[in-house]
Amino acid sequence: MLAGNNLNKVLFLATSFFLAGFSSNKVSGQISIFDSEKRGSIYFSIGNNTPTHNPSTIRFVQGTPGNVSDYKLDKVKADDKVTSTKSGLPYNIRVGYFFNYNQTFAIELSYDPVKYHIVNGQNVKMTGMLDSRTIDSSFTFSDSTGHFYNLDGANILSVNLVKRFQLFHPHSKVIRVDALAKVGLGPVMPHVYNSIRGKVAEYPSFQLAGWNAGAEAALRLTIMRHLFLEGAYKYSYANYTDIGVYNGTATHKVTTAQVVLSVGYAFSTTKRNPLFTKPEKIVIPFAIRPVFPDAPSPTTDDSKSEKLKRKDVPADETTPSPVPDSPTPAPDAPLPSPEVPSPAPDAPPPAPETPSPAPDAPPPAPEEPKN
Repeated sequence: MLAGNNLNKVLFLATSFFLAGFSSNKVSGQISIFDSEKRGSIYFSIGNNTPTHNPSTIRFVQGTPGNVSDYKLDKVKADDKVTSTKSGLPYNIRVGYFFNYNQTFAIELSYDPVKYHIVNGQNVKMTGMLDSRTIDSSFTFSDSTGHFYNLDGANILSVNLVKRFQLFHPHSKVIRVDALAKVGLGPVMPHVYNSIRGKVAEYPSFQLAGWNAGAEAALRLTIMRHLFLEGAYKYSYANYTDIGVYNGTATHKVTTAQVVLSVGYAFSTTKRNPLFTKPEKIVIPFAIRPVFPDAPSPTTDDSKSEKLKRKDVPADETTPSPVPDSPTPAPDAPLPSPEVPSPAPDAPPPAPETPSPAPDAPPPAPEEPKN
């Protein structure tokens, strides 16, 4: 019941993320909605995880008809310290494809090698039927008492729907920060190795033993448009319905939280995907002034420049207005005679001009009489 409530919470949060994504009108990567070209990109990553398992209950059904054991181990604690020597790929793997025009939705295939091991030495309560008799007691679950339980590489496979939220997309595209929300489900394929009451069971291959559903939130830092680092937190619910044990099967429901750190690479499947193309250089236009090499460049002092900048003051109040040029006479035309003013009709004739003697000149000599 507790696992079902946790799963409902996870699915509710994941659905809220996707509804927020559908209602958002933000366009990633500065993409024009009027361009009809299709766009897509593929990414893959590899990483490692640190799982944490919640206490869970395991049910065992063993025996033969007429002598059936059907009992439970209640609220057992588990870690990832498995004792088996066989497991699947030890790395978390993600392969995805962003398919829509704005590059915000993707389909992803994920693989998580979650290891499950019942903590050795803990006190476990057993309830149910054991060898056709009712049992309700506690015992120490340890190797020394013939008990261990491993799902070595719980190997959670999921097909996820991914929504990308743009957080930081500068024009330079040197770095980019995105948030990812994922929901998905798929099969679980563990390698089983356990011992119950000293009866060891180990299967040489991986079992298709149930299904899982989960939600994941990730933060991705993309460098130079292709290389990225990703940190994720994943919460999953796994229902193991057919785990092999000695002379029977076990069913197990467990919720697991993972912290996953990955490094990956992304590339475009089209030529003109703006998330992967190099940014265009921004050209700042300059004012072009005509240059006349034969004309002297005007020179003005600082005071005149200040006057020219001010609209309420004339450029220069002391500057004389230019004098119009006199017309140039023709080469063969006679020179004009100087104008002499004509005397007035009633005016007296002008008196002859007598030169005034110089102040320091000697008196004139007397004239000699004529013979």
